[in-house]
Amino acid sequence: MARLLAACLALAGLSLLLPSEPSYDPWAWLVWGRELAHLELDTTGGPSWKPLPVAFASLVWPLGEIDSGIPPALWTVVARAGALLALALAARLAWRLAGGGAAGLLAGVVAAGALALTPDWFQFTAHGSEAPLAVALLLWAILRHLDGRYDDALVLGTLACLMRPEMFPFLALYALFAWRTRSEPRALVAGLMLVLPLAWLVPEWLGSGHPLDGGAQARSEPFWSLSNSDSPWKRALLRFHNHTGSALELLTLVAVGAALVRRQWAVLVLAAAAAAEVGLYLAMTEARFSGNPRYVLPAVTLVCVLAGVGAGRWAELAARALRPIARPVPAAAAGAAAAAAVIAVLAGPQLDLRVERLRHERDEVELRMALHRDVERALDEAGGPEAVNRFGPASINRALHTRLAWELGRPIDEIETARGAGVVFNSSERALAGRLPVWGRSRGRTFVTREGSFVVYRRQGIPRWIFIRGVAWAFTRRLQGIDIPVPGGRIAVTRVVTR
Repeated sequence: MARLLAACLALAGLSLLLPSEPSYDPWAWLVWGRELAHLELDTTGGPSWKPLPVAFASLVWPLGEIDSGIPPALWTVVARAGALLALALAARLAWRLAGGGAAGLLAGVVAAGALALTPDWFQFTAHGSEAPLAVALLLWAILRHLDGRYDDALVLGTLACLMRPEMFPFLALYALFAWRTRSEPRALVAGLMLVLPLAWLVPEWLGSGHPLDGGAQARSEPFWSLSNSDSPWKRALLRFHNHTGSALELLTLVAVGAALVRRQWAVLVLAAAAAAEVGLYLAMTEARFSGNPRYVLPAVTLVCVLAGVGAGRWAELAARALRPIARPVPAAAAGAAAAAAVIAVLAGPQLDLRVERLRHERDEVELRMALHRDVERALDEAGGPEAVNRFGPASINRALHTRLAWELGRPIDEIETARGAGVVFNSSERALAGRLPVWGRSRGRTFVTREGSFVVYRRQGIPRWIFIRGVAWAFTRRLQGIDIPVPGGRIAVTRVVTR
């Protein structure tokens, strides 16, 4: 395992030679890590809280004093290494459940290939999302359980839950299983079950004044949220189906059917866990969560693994049929080749769509990378952070709030609520950057610079009372008991939720 980890980290490090820019959420974790290191945590702005990425960012922040580009680069390496590790572990788990040999080899290839071609996987990996890393930890935990190492599985599962809270019910059930079947990990179970809620709730409480602010943010229902549709659970189920596809679902049914006959409990438990996670995803979407694909990625991953196992079972059946005639070639190899050919034919149309989707994601990632680089260049052309901060809170398009907060060394909430009071960074690429909300009508603009799609300027002749009202609003929303409830339970300010 050490060699595999080293290889994934090395490849992820080499990937920094390519354009490498985190997206909205990772930049927020880096900002919070810096603030946590200085004991000035402010989580009122930005996305929902994620304990593990923020803890990592806080630990590596001292290197940011040397060069501010080091913490983002380190997180990108870790996140991409996690994505590579997830592919390798998906292949290993499918190979193991399929029984090894030629059938296991086919199972591993199908599992890893299906996961790599899953919609959104590429952009999650490119932009340093936590979701692939959480999946890697989940798969690693399953493998350690199969090795009889319950304590390792508990720790790895806890680390995954520190990034994806929807995994917690499954970890709790596993912790109960470990508690009842073995006495050794009981102290560990108790400690981990205590650490998890503290890590999720206490920093949010200290940073925003409300321990459940992250949950409110996750239910903020942006315009693209599936919860805004007439039947949220149906849209969520359709999204899950689009991320798996008919071919993988058919192979999963083959694996489950064979497991029932063979009483292969590991496969049946994983299938039940995947189904339960899908059910949780549907319920979350009905409960006004956005239906983001990250919420259901663990279930999609398990389907990829089980589909690999199903491919292995087909290979075994083909080998039995070909054994009388496959004299020059081992029957197992011939069966795997035949099964692979059949799967390729059946999955051909879906594979074409996935490859086309991958090209689209690549193009979108390139545009987003260029957008983030333009922010840095525009800031340099405007005189750097000190020159921009001199005029008060800066404004930028919604999807770039966290990036500008990192560059300026300011709280995210300050950028979100600036509304054009200071220097304005306005991008014309609103499809990716989002809109730029401003308050008041200015009498004129002072041009500062232009870089890429950005025009940087200062607005002139704006009544100051507009921003005084904004300051009063920003102050009172931090006070306990002052906030006025919003109908429907939505939070007062819609904050951008990106991938």
